[in-house]
Amino acid sequence: MTQQEWLVRCGVGRRYWDAKVDRLREPEPVVSYLDDLAGQVEEGRGLLLLGPVGVGKTAALALIAREAQGKVPGVWYATTSGVIAHVLRGAEMRTEIQGFGIEQGQPYEVDPKGWPLLLLDEFGAAYESDYAMAAFEDYLGWRYDQKMATCVASNLTPERIRSNAHQERMVDRWRQTCRTVVIGGKSMRAREEKADG
Repeated sequence: MTQQEWLVRCGVGRRYWDAKVDRLREPEPVVSYLDDLAGQVEEGRGLLLLGPVGVGKTAALALIAREAQGKVPGVWYATTSGVIAHVLRGAEMRTEIQGFGIEQGQPYEVDPKGWPLLLLDEFGAAYESDYAMAAFEDYLGWRYDQKMATCVASNLTPERIRSNAHQERMVDRWRQTCRTVVIGGKSMRAREEKADG
């Protein structure tokens, strides 16, 4: 399987296929995580990336997905809203997300709860209903109980996390299983647009 095929199966968008360490604002924690990626995933360890928009959190998740090829049997990159939609729709999600189950010779209908590494982007986005939030929290709680690795990117501040009981509960679990990395600074996107123009 080529690297591009792998990234497509993981759900990583084309914009991030060329993510590199030298483009990260806080590379050390990501490099440290990648140094023993298989061991980290086996132990259920991840990263909790916190910072404002545009500071490279998604690029860090994409880099982890790319480096996981050949080291981790299944990686799923998804936004929070994407995970909620898939959890609520159940088995239908397998018509859209193929990789892990097929590669392992398992039936086509594979619950993504079984994916060894979840790369969760945009944690803290608005939720449409209490039911959706409960289903999402249940899914993440199941992963936590099974010691399954999750790397999370969020632009939530500690104050905003504390103001939402559901988010605070999930983040509290991740603080136990993830290394917290706070990324500061202004968005790098405006600089990239100027360089392109």
